[in-house]
Amino acid sequence: MYWDPWDDWEYWNKRMRRMMRGFLLPIRDEFLEGSFPVDVKEDEKDLIIIADLPGFDKTDMAIRATEDSVEIVAQHKEQKKERTERMYREERRYGALRRYLTLPVKVNPETAKAKMDKGILVVRLEKKEKKKVGKEIKVE
Repeated sequence: MYWDPWDDWEYWNKRMRRMMRGFLLPIRDEFLEGSFPVDVKEDEKDLIIIADLPGFDKTDMAIRATEDSVEIVAQHKEQKKERTERMYREERRYGALRRYLTLPVKVNPETAKAKMDKGILVVRLEKKEKKKVGKEIKVE
C-alpha cells in the first residue's frame, strides 16, 4: 500500500468546509435570510429608523418599541386566482421579515410615530432627556 497525498488533501478540505459552514451559519441567518436593510439616524430630539421594505403595505407591519429596543415585523400574504374556460390557477405567496434593533440611546416608546411611503418605513422615537444627577458636597 502506498501513500497518496491527495487523500489527505480531500480529508482536510472537507473538514475545513464543514468548519467554515458552521462558523458562518449564524451570520447568514441574521443578516441575509428574513432580514432587511435599516438605517439608524440621530438628531437633536429624535432617533430615526429608516427601513427598506418594498412590496409591503402599512397593514403588513407590526412595530414594538421599548426604551432601548425596536422590533419590526413585516408579513406579506398574497393570493391570486385566475380562471378561464380551459384553465384554473390559484397561487399563494407568504413571506415574513423580522428585525430586532438595540438602540444606542434611551427613547420614549409612548411618543413613537411610524410612517410608510412607497416601501420605505420611517420610525421616529423621541429620545429621553438625560437627567443630571448631582449632589452638593460641603467642605469640612
